Amino acid sequence: MVYKLTLGPRIWSIALFTLCVGLNLHAQEVTFLGGLLPETKSERSSYTWQVDYRQDLYRNFAASIAYINEGHLRAHHRDGTAAEVWGRLPFDNDRFSVSLGVGAYYFYDTQPLPGGDTANIHGTAPIYSLSATGYLSDRWFYRFNFNRINPANEIKVNTVMIGAGFWFGREKKPTPGELGDAPNDEDYVTENELTVFTGQSVVNTFGNQKSRAYAGEYRRGVFNHVDWTASAIYEGDPKIVRRSGAATQIWAVNSFFSHRITVGAGLGPYVFLDKKHPAGADRKNPAALAPLVSLTASMRLSESCTLRVVFDRVTTSYNRDADIFLIGLGCRWPR
Repeated sequence: MVYKLTLGPRIWSIALFTLCVGLNLHAQEVTFLGGLLPETKSERSSYTWQVDYRQDLYRNFAASIAYINEGHLRAHHRDGTAAEVWGRLPFDNDRFSVSLGVGAYYFYDTQPLPGGDTANIHGTAPIYSLSATGYLSDRWFYRFNFNRINPANEIKVNTVMIGAGFWFGREKKPTPGELGDAPNDEDYVTENELTVFTGQSVVNTFGNQKSRAYAGEYRRGVFNHVDWTASAIYEGDPKIVRRSGAATQIWAVNSFFSHRITVGAGLGPYVFLDKKHPAGADRKNPAALAPLVSLTASMRLSESCTLRVVFDRVTTSYNRDADIFLIGLGCRWPR
């Protein structure tokens, strides 16, 4: 089986995240937003939601990575990852700001096929964004966000959202006229960590077939803000696939509050067996290769125990993309 790896936009997203966490940068912000995708000429309106990580690079410039879910339209179930750069105009001693963003959006679009099957369409689109942010307290803020997603040959949409976010800087509030202090975690290197997960896999079809999923992961810091993992994954049996395999990934990670909280993004190959889709009578259950793109967050419960959540996206070449949502407990020990 030959698999064409089209990872360009996702590699740029991971590279942007690595740049943000690898440099001594400031004003890390995480925002959760929800809202409306207005109707288009061919589609009704739908809900939409977004998770956004933004980091200032200079006084009036920032970079961000966001996961955007465009809801469920009649003929499109689309989501993806956006990497953007922002120009920022502050007001009222930095208590309020307006930002304009532009970047690339790598999307996964689930579309119906005649006969009841499903196509998983992958592609890249420009994204243009406008946001307005106001601080409610020393760390919490609200944000209005507008996106224009403009692919060349697929449906073009607008999203309008409102949400709340948290500023993770070391000091409680950015100083007017400055970026604010970076967290004192520049020397952070992940210790050895072994985690066992349980959760759910969802195959990206219009039926959204689901199953219980399990995984095990060994994680180790390679150097500052970069981890390596080796994982075993069982996606369960959601009837139309029955996959299991092994993955290895490189992660860009950042930590906050004296390493108690971490976030990260990973990319790597996933080698799997799908017992529902053998290649032929003479090659039963062949191994196949797919890119695995992941997000993670962890909380240190004690010196030796960690709670970790992981979101995996499996990108296939035979219209069986899947999302894997995992939560697990891990044990850690010194390097």
